[in-house]
Amino acid sequence: MISYYGGDASGLGDEFHVNRQQLVSARVESLPLRDAPAWTLERLVDVGLRWLTSGRLRTEGIVTPVVPFEESVEAYREIDERPERSIKLGISFPRAQ
Repeated sequence: MISYYGGDASGLGDEFHVNRQQLVSARVESLPLRDAPAWTLERLVDVGLRWLTSGRLRTEGIVTPVVPFEESVEAYREIDERPERSIKLGISFPRAQ
């Protein structure tokens, strides 16, 4: 999922402009959704999770850093104390076996 503010699109890079990648996004901050009732929050979550777990969505490089859960307290502290380095992070969890 990508959020885009408008303006100059050059930051999307060659992959988007040359290879014509498809962007799919959903914004759940303003319910009801424009496409309601066809797209409910429950349907968005279901589709998003299926796409993520199946590999249809690739998220590498969108959120950085990604830290193990055990390091999340320190990672949040780093954001709080040094916001110029990063304003978000991802947390990875061990896979259930």
